[in-house]
This record gives sequence, C-alpha cells and structure tokens, in this order.
Amino acid sequence: KSIGHHAEWIKACKEGTPTTCNFDYAGPLTETVLLGNVAYRTGEAIDWDAKNLKVTNTTAAEQYIGKEYRPGWEVV
Repeated sequence: KSIGHHAEWIKACKEGTPTTCNFDYAGPLTETVLLGNVAYRTGEAIDWDAKNLKVTNTTAAEQYIGKEYRPGWEVV
C-alpha cells in the first residue's frame, strides 16, 4: 500500500527507493493517454514517432503537440 504520492516522492528523493508509479511506467502511460486525446480531437488515427515526439501521418495533430513558450520560459 502506498504511503501517499507526496511521501513516496520525498522518500525516493532522499533514499533512492522506487515509487509505486515511477516515471518509467507513468511516462509512457501518460503519453498514450494524451495521444488518445490528440486522436479524438483531430478525428483521425495517428502514427506516433516516440523517439522524435512527432505525429507522422497527419498535420492536423501538430497544434496539439508541444507548446510555444514565451521568451525566458523555454524548456531546455
């Protein structure tokens, strides 16, 4: 049983112990769910290039992938 996600995260930072839902699991799961939303919004099936983070079969999805950041707030 989980001690709570905040406590698990702090324990993982301090002790190096894995969390119940670590990034190796949660990252790809979240990516899949979000891509389902992209497919729903475009009304099209999408082919996803996970390595390059791009939809390869339609340009309609581009508006939902990534974000334009204001100067000074870019993710590097």
